[in-house]
Amino acid sequence: MLSPRGLPREKIAAGMRALILLTVFAMARLQPQARNSAFDVVVIVGALYVLASTFLPWSRYDARRTTIVMLAVDVLLITALIYTQSGVRSEYYLLYYLPILHASVRLSLRDAAGTCVLAALSYFLVGILGGPEATVTTTVISRVLTFTTSAGLLAAFFMMLSRERRAFDRLTRHYEEATKAKSEFLSRVSHEFRTPLTAIVGFSQLLYEHEKELDPTRQHEYLTVIREQSQQLARMIEDMLDVTRMDDGRLRLTQTACRITDIIESSLMLLDSQADRDRVSISAPTAVPVAWVDKGEMEQALSRIIYNALEAAGDEGAVSVVVSPPEENKEYVTVAVRAPGLNLADEDMAVVFGPSAAVLTQKPSSGKALGLAVARALIEMHGGRVWVEDEPGGGSTIKLTVPRHQAKEGGPNVIVGLAAAEVGGVSGAAPG
Repeated sequence: MLSPRGLPREKIAAGMRALILLTVFAMARLQPQARNSAFDVVVIVGALYVLASTFLPWSRYDARRTTIVMLAVDVLLITALIYTQSGVRSEYYLLYYLPILHASVRLSLRDAAGTCVLAALSYFLVGILGGPEATVTTTVISRVLTFTTSAGLLAAFFMMLSRERRAFDRLTRHYEEATKAKSEFLSRVSHEFRTPLTAIVGFSQLLYEHEKELDPTRQHEYLTVIREQSQQLARMIEDMLDVTRMDDGRLRLTQTACRITDIIESSLMLLDSQADRDRVSISAPTAVPVAWVDKGEMEQALSRIIYNALEAAGDEGAVSVVVSPPEENKEYVTVAVRAPGLNLADEDMAVVFGPSAAVLTQKPSSGKALGLAVARALIEMHGGRVWVEDEPGGGSTIKLTVPRHQAKEGGPNVIVGLAAAEVGGVSGAAPG
């Protein structure tokens, strides 16, 4: 068969073509009217050709080119059948509709129109070869006009049906891929939830069973683990809630004018401990840029990015947050988060910020990646961008941009849902 496996529509079209042509050849061969030897040769050769073109493994060749050649041979075969039977008066000219409809189903509208023109010229050639009588010429011209008009309309109709079918197939494919990605995402996140929960349950059980036997230092260690794992679990639950709100379109952004340094300082208050806050330094120009953002949601996004930078830096590493001067970009505020240990090659970083950037349901490898994906989605909802740049001396820097406040803005701007639902493109360049 010409059509690739998994496309039954094309296989059905090829099968119907074979059935119709073989039926016509059989009926033509069984007619009691007198016929010449050329007609018998055309019928036999045509039947053999139809069988060969239907069942031979044409899929190893270029599908479109092979189909066009096959349709051209179909037209020539039908023309030979008409010429050897009774010329232009033969009713076999109706068979021309078959390759035209076949081209409409399996190829493009241009190919169907080309097949229609070839069929009309072939039939007109039969009329010329048949003789110059006026009745013959009139029959040829009227049939060609009727044939080409109706065939063109039928081809256009079938092309519309075929286009709708292909669109439906694409939607079905995308839906199946999204469902599969969501299932994999939930499976991975469920596994990530079990890790801190297991630690919490395990150390709580130890404290409960051996409370009197454990010295205060050991109890403090266990409580510290429980506290850290509880905070990690709370962050993951918050990330999941944000994912759900964005996916359902229930997340509302109310953008107002905010000083970017105020947002950064507020985001530090969302970190777990004062020790983490002390490890973060903020560098901003004298003329602090004013961003056009939802302050609360942008604080959440920045806190997630800074938290992951602190994780990459280790227990003693410092993180610097640098705000670019206003003159560097007239439309966007640029913020860079630098920390030792940040690496674009890291699995979690590459999943969210790499060239084949993943969004939310596209397989984040850990709870860390989930938080980064949520941060990215929040920033892109604001109309900003987030990416990672490699530093010349080693390591990487997370950079993000958000829109600057423009004086012409009248009141707060409200955005509902996830504006960046289709953000699977490359994150390697800043806007503007």
